[in-house]
This record gives sequence, structure tokens and C-alpha cells, in this order.
Amino acid sequence: MSQGLITLIPKPKKEVLLIDNWRPICLLNNDYKILALLLAKIIKEVLDAIIDETQSGFMRNRHISNNVRLVLDVLDYSDLITEDSFILFLDFYKAFDTVEHQFLFHSLERLGFGDFFCKAIKTLYANGNSSIKLKYGTSPRFELKRGIRQGCPISPYLFLLINQLLANSLTNSPVQGISRAGKDIIISQLADDTTLFLKDANQIPISINVIQSFSKASGLYLNINKCELMAVKDCVTPSYYGIPVKEELTYLGITITKDQKSRGLLNFNPLIKKTQKKLNQWLQRDLSLKGRVLITKAEGISRLTYGALSLYLDRKISKEIDQMLFNFLWRNRTHYIKKTVVMNTYENG
Repeated sequence: MSQGLITLIPKPKKEVLLIDNWRPICLLNNDYKILALLLAKIIKEVLDAIIDETQSGFMRNRHISNNVRLVLDVLDYSDLITEDSFILFLDFYKAFDTVEHQFLFHSLERLGFGDFFCKAIKTLYANGNSSIKLKYGTSPRFELKRGIRQGCPISPYLFLLINQLLANSLTNSPVQGISRAGKDIIISQLADDTTLFLKDANQIPISINVIQSFSKASGLYLNINKCELMAVKDCVTPSYYGIPVKEELTYLGITITKDQKSRGLLNFNPLIKKTQKKLNQWLQRDLSLKGRVLITKAEGISRLTYGALSLYLDRKISKEIDQMLFNFLWRNRTHYIKKTVVMNTYENG
């Protein structure tokens, strides 16, 4: 039942000759998935009581934009922060694939799951083995000693539990966070994408030591070469403890800078250009008005929604987006109906 077939998927725009740039997705049999789905349904009912609000990944009524907005709020209201604080963006090496099974079982017991549930999880991982799908056939089977299978219905939730123990380790440690509205902020997570908010540079080695101690037990190791720092205030030091201090970086698909205006331009200008190019391609087709409305929503608005959930849209950018979408709607000709009417509800328009 615990046999799997691993398909390797290359990461976009990465060197395919490096094994680290491939994602292993595991194809599992139906018996395994039925049991995993049943256990996933059970675990989802109690996640809200276990997982802190600082974790947004795989959780109901939580959104990725909350993580991005928290980082931007700290930067935008830096005048209210008296210390030379830092935001540390962590990167874990092959997070799902390195978790020690014994640590997973221990985590379930530590978090209060019953004996029956723990035994059921152990059944999923007992004698687990996989082979890799190759161009011609498959590789020999090998035993799985660690890792949470990507492709298993319960894997995301098990990983959240492990990450919660990491969050507990940091919040219960001497690490000091950034004080905001009378409350210390230390950590923000989206699955394994972990961000730390540190009071000052002295907190960097303390937090890394806590994580390294956690790594020895869990198998989750930091990829220091991909970790990044951003100073909340001005900083002339290029790096701390081997981690570079960046003025601009990408976090969860959003380009982060301290300047709000340049932040909007850096994120929306490339999107507007890509959207314009796509809409121009659709103009070559003889679409009806209803067809163009559909494309405006599917290819136009949808591309811009994610950024708009977190970023400030100034009037200039908003006007440029409106002009692009309405020009497409009317084929770059006269706009026969007022914008306010077009954007209204069916009942009122």
C-alpha cells in the first residue's frame, strides 16, 4: 500500500542539470489515498486550535496576502519602530523531503493526538518505498527513511504541525521581535516560507541557533545561501553572519522595497506589459463583446488581482490599467458605454 512512483518536475527558469532544481511529486495508490484523505479530514477539524494565526499555509480563512501585508506594514510604519530592526527571510533546504519520520511521530504525540491517530499515521509511513519515473521505465525501488510525500493528501497538514513546533521554539526562546501596536511580532509563515521580525542585529545569531537546534531533531535545515535580510531602517552593513542585507527582494511573488511608490511600479509595470501583450494577441481574433468581457476578466483582471491584494494602487497605475482593459473591450475604438455602467451589476447596468 505504501509504494509510490515519483515524477520529477523541473523548477521554472532553473538549471535542469542540478538535482536541487527538480520537485519530486509522488503518485500513490488508491488504498493509500483513501486512508490519507480520511486522516486529513480528521486533522483539519482541529488545526485551528493548534496552528497559530501567524501561519497562513493550507489554513481555512487565511490568505497569503496577510503575510505580504505584514512585511509591508512593518516597512511602511518604520517611523514608529525605535530600534534598528531587521526582517529575516528564511529558506529551508528541501523542506518536505528532509523531515525525519521519528520527529513527525513525536510531534503528533507532543501536540496531543491520540494513540489511534498516531498509529494510523505510522501505518502510512511503515515500509514506505518509491521508485522514480524515468524516460524509459522506472528506477529500482528504494526505502524511504525520511520526508513527507508531496502528492499525499495529508502531507500539507502534517508539515504544518512540524512548522508549528518550529514557531513554538522561536516564540518561547530569548529571541526578541519587533514591537507593533503593543505586541511583539516574531514570526510569519506560509507553509515553509518563514519570516522572522527581529528587534536588532543581535537577534540574528540567536534565532539561527534556535533553528539549528530544531534542525538536528527535525531534519529541516536552513539553506543559508538563500536566506535574506532587510533592514527596517537605513543600514550600511552589507551582510550579517553571512546573510546579505537587501534593499530589494522578492517575497511570495511580490517585489519588496522600502519605498511605497517604487514598489508599486516594480510590481505592476511588468504585469501591465504582459497583460497588454496577451490582450493584443486576443484582439487578432474575431471575438464577440461577451467574449471580450470574458477575456478581460480571465486574462486581464486575474493577472493583476494577486498584487492588488497586498500593494497600494496609486491613481496613475489604476488609470493605466483601466485604460488598457477598456481599450481592449472596445477594440481600441470609441467607448460606446460609460465605464461606470460597464462596471455596474447586471441589475443596474
